[in-house]
Amino acid sequence: MNTTNGLGEDRSFVQWQSFLKVTLYSLLLLVFQAVWASRTASAALKPDLLLPMMLPVAVWWPPVASLGWAILWGFMADTLSGKLWGYHVGSYVVSVCLVHIAAEKFEFQNPLYHMFFVGLCSLGQSLVLGLFLFLEPAGSLLGASAGRDLVGRFVLTMILSPLIIFPVWKDRASN
Repeated sequence: MNTTNGLGEDRSFVQWQSFLKVTLYSLLLLVFQAVWASRTASAALKPDLLLPMMLPVAVWWPPVASLGWAILWGFMADTLSGKLWGYHVGSYVVSVCLVHIAAEKFEFQNPLYHMFFVGLCSLGQSLVLGLFLFLEPAGSLLGASAGRDLVGRFVLTMILSPLIIFPVWKDRASN
């Protein structure tokens, strides 16, 4: 039984190294999102930077591991956001499930599919957030500017997705 890759490295070491890189990169994205979001006035400029990371994790890892990953990072994002508990957990879990369901139908090596898939998930996030703003009793009604901000958030997340995914995708392809 061969447990080495083509370079003679132990596969389990390479897998742990890849896991550590994805974890550190996700932590960097979470911190950047928390700092950026707190300093940005416009909601349209507050994309969810962790949402695109659910795609490579779901493609590479088994369903249970990727769902655990989605729950963990969703919980951390929900904790930092402080409002609408379960929003990130739910959207990340749905994203991972959609990737696992569509894995047989789509070629996930193409950055255009990354954009499409992350855009679809981001659109779902924006719709849920818009519904929350509409139903919030604090008087923050969903107006035209909030709708524009949600569309801007969806578009920005979709455009940024290949750029966010590329460092880990490139690293995984080289292993």
